[in-house]
Amino acid sequence: MKGRAEGLRGIEYYMQLPYSILLHEVEDEGAQYWIAEAPELPGCKSHGSTVEEAVKSLEEAKKDWILDSLQKGEEVPAPVERDRYRGKVLVRMSPSLHRALSLMAEAEKLSLNQLLLTILAKEVGKSIVLNRVEQRIDNLMDRIDDVLNEKTGQSSRLLRI
Repeated sequence: MKGRAEGLRGIEYYMQLPYSILLHEVEDEGAQYWIAEAPELPGCKSHGSTVEEAVKSLEEAKKDWILDSLQKGEEVPAPVERDRYRGKVLVRMSPSLHRALSLMAEAEKLSLNQLLLTILAKEVGKSIVLNRVEQRIDNLMDRIDDVLNEKTGQSSRLLRI
């Protein structure tokens, strides 16, 4: 019982911390809903039919995630400091890459900074789309597993690569 009391005292502290919230709008078989996640707490996600529902549901998931970690004696990650990001990054690269990017920027009539921002933004966008596609594939695989399990009574999860 002592561990539970310590976890409860700890949960109040952690629930007051400003964890980041990422929101993703998802469409699945014509139905739209929102997924909310706390990126500092790996795997801590929830969903709702509105942004408000998703965020409220995430608060419960966050509480469960933190409480579970405390009860297992695991470290609970601290939120990322928001003031830590100023929008300025120093990037070191090889002279040949610097030259190639500079020539590309010149050809596009952009500053090197504008070109780098454009490239980075495109890559982040691709990553978000790929994550959504991966999630939909996982959902479809789960459905296929469910159907196969009903038909055969055996798990087909071994077929996944």
